[in-house]
Amino acid sequence: MSDPRLDRLTAQLTDTSRMFGPRRRRRAAEELSTLGTAAAAAALAEALVRSSDPVVTEIARGALEGVEEQDAIDAVADVLMSTGDELLARLLARAGRAPSDPGRHAVVLFLAGEFDRYADLDFDGSLLRGVHAGAGAALRRRLAEKARAGGRLEWVRAVADGAVRQAGRVSDIEWDAVVQTLTGAQRWDELWRLALDAPVPRAAAVIRAVGDGHWPLADVDPTGYQELVRLARRACAAELPGTTPFGERQAQVIPSYADVQSLTVTRDGAHVISGSSRGDALRWQAPSGALEGILGLGSKRVLTMATTPDGELLITGDLGGGIKVWNLRSRSVIGEYTHTMAKRNVVLGRNLLAVALSPDADLLASSGYGPNVQLWRVSSGRLTRTTTLRADELWVPCLAVTPDGTMLISGGQKGNLRLWQLPDGAPIRALEGHTDHVGSLAVTPDGSLLATGGYDRTVRLWHLPSGEPAGVLTGHTQLIRALAMTPDGKLLASAGQDSVVRLWHLPSGEPAGELRGHRGTVEALAVSPDGSLLASGSSDGRMLWWTRRLSQLDALVRTPLGEVDPARIRRFKGSYNQFTAAERAWFDLVAALVRWRHRHDVELLDASYGDQAAAHDVELSDDDGTSQGPGRTPHRPRRKRKGKR
Repeated sequence: MSDPRLDRLTAQLTDTSRMFGPRRRRRAAEELSTLGTAAAAAALAEALVRSSDPVVTEIARGALEGVEEQDAIDAVADVLMSTGDELLARLLARAGRAPSDPGRHAVVLFLAGEFDRYADLDFDGSLLRGVHAGAGAALRRRLAEKARAGGRLEWVRAVADGAVRQAGRVSDIEWDAVVQTLTGAQRWDELWRLALDAPVPRAAAVIRAVGDGHWPLADVDPTGYQELVRLARRACAAELPGTTPFGERQAQVIPSYADVQSLTVTRDGAHVISGSSRGDALRWQAPSGALEGILGLGSKRVLTMATTPDGELLITGDLGGGIKVWNLRSRSVIGEYTHTMAKRNVVLGRNLLAVALSPDADLLASSGYGPNVQLWRVSSGRLTRTTTLRADELWVPCLAVTPDGTMLISGGQKGNLRLWQLPDGAPIRALEGHTDHVGSLAVTPDGSLLATGGYDRTVRLWHLPSGEPAGVLTGHTQLIRALAMTPDGKLLASAGQDSVVRLWHLPSGEPAGELRGHRGTVEALAVSPDGSLLASGSSDGRMLWWTRRLSQLDALVRTPLGEVDPARIRRFKGSYNQFTAAERAWFDLVAALVRWRHRHDVELLDASYGDQAAAHDVELSDDDGTSQGPGRTPHRPRRKRKGKR
C-alpha cells in the first residue's frame, strides 16, 4: 500500500515550477532525510542521481551517508542497480555499507573502483557474472566504462560469461570495452577466439586489426589466417549488407479523402489503417495502396489507434474521449468506452487522446486533455477500468508501453515526461530535458532506448529503464507530432509541423536522411512489422508510403557466428549471383569464418575449461598478462569425438 505522505514528498522532489519549485524540492528533501525509512532512502538516492538542484543533492548526500539500517542500504542499492551511478557506489563503499546481496555488494565495489576489495569478495567473477546477466542497459554501460578505464579482465569474464558464444549478446559499448581491454592486456588469442563467435561485422573489424597489427597468434594456420584477413579487409571496405534507404524510391501517394490523424499497420503487414477528422477508420491494402474498406463512420476525429498482437482487434480513440474496440474481421464495433476528458480548449483542439497497448494486449492506457491517465484491463475485447494516474496538470497527449510491458511512459505539457510501473501504475521517475510540450513517444523493440518528440523542435533520446539522457536530435524547424521506429530498432523517423519526415540512426542519433512530399503537418507515422514500409499521414489529406528493399543477408550478418549453421550458408548459394558486390564481400567472409569454425572445433574446444556446458569457452589467464595459450590446457574430462577431425 502506498504512503500518501511519501508519495507527496517524492512528487515535490521533482517539482519544476519556477516560483515554488525550489522551495518545495528542498523542503521535501529535508523531510525525507528525517524519516529514516527504506522508501525515503530510495527517494533520496534518486534525487542524488537525477536532481539538478545542488541544495537537494547535498541534502540527499548527507542523509545517505548516515544510513545504517540494512533495508535502507538495500533500497539505495536498488537505485544503484537501475542507474549504475558511480556516486552512489562510492558513497556506499566509503561508508562501509554493504548490501545484503553479495552480487550487489560486488557491483558497489567494482563501480567505486575498490578493485582489491572486489577481488577479495568475488575471486572467481561469479558474482559479477550473475548480476551482469540480469542487469539493465544503464548498469551494463557503466560497468563497461569502468572496466575499459581500468583494464579489468574480470569484467570481460562476466560479459562473455566464460564463453565466446556470448559475443553476440553484448552491446556495442560493451564489445568495444572488451576489445580494448583484451588489446591493452595483449590477450591476442583470447580476442581472436572471442571474435570468431561474434556477429561478422564485429569479427571483421577484429580480424582486420589483428592482421594490420601483425599480432602473434599461437597455433593458427598461417595460410587460412591470411585469407581471413584478406576477406575481412575487403568486407570492411564495402557497405554492410542491409536495406536500401527509405526515399531511394519515389513515395507512393495515397489520397485519403480527409486529413490523416492516426496510422497503424496490422501485425501481418497486409493492411494500413488510417483515422481522419471525419471520424472514420479506413483500411488500405499493402503494398498496393488500394482502399479495402471503411470501418464505420463517426462524428469526431480519430486521433489514435492500436492493434492487438493477434491482429483481431483495433482500438481507436477520438477527439471527444471515446474509445472504440473493433473486430477487424467483421469490421464492427464490439465495445465503446469513454475516457473522461476536460472541457475542450480551442488551442488544444487536436491530438487530445492517446491509447497504448501492452505487448500481450492485457492492459490498455488512455489519456487526453486532462490530468489523468486511465489504465484498463483488456479481456476478450472488453475494457475494465483499473487505475487512474495523475500525470499532468493540463493534458497528456502521448503514451507508450515498453516491449516487456513493465513500464508506461507519459508525455505532457512543458516538458512533463514521466515513467510509471506496470501494472500497478506506481510512479518511477520524471525525466527532465524538453522545454515545451512532449507530443510523441517511441521505444526501441529491445526496450533499451526511448525517443521523445517535443514542441521545442527537438527529439530526445533516453536510456531505459534508468531514464538517463542519451542525446538530443535537432533539425526540425517546427514542433514534432509523430515518431516511429523500425522493428530492428536501428532507425527512427520523426515528423511534424514542418512537413518533413526526418530519419535518424539509432542509437547514435546521427541523421539518416529526409523525406519530403507533404504539404501540411505530418500528424502520424507507422512502420510495417518487417520494416519495409514507412507510412506518413498529413493534414494535407494524403498518405505517403515510403518503401525500401530488405537485403537477404541482413539477418545473416547480424547473427553471432557461433549460431550460423553451415546448412544456412549453403541455402544462399543459389542467390549468390544476384548479390551486389558489397553483399558478396560480406557473404564470402561469413562463409569462410563458418568453415574455419567448423574445421577447428577441436582446437576451440581444447581452449576451453570451466563451464563444461559451454561449447567454446574462452579462458582468461591471471592478471599478470601471461596467456595460458591453446596448447596448454588444464586437466578436464576427455570427450569422445565422432567423425574425422
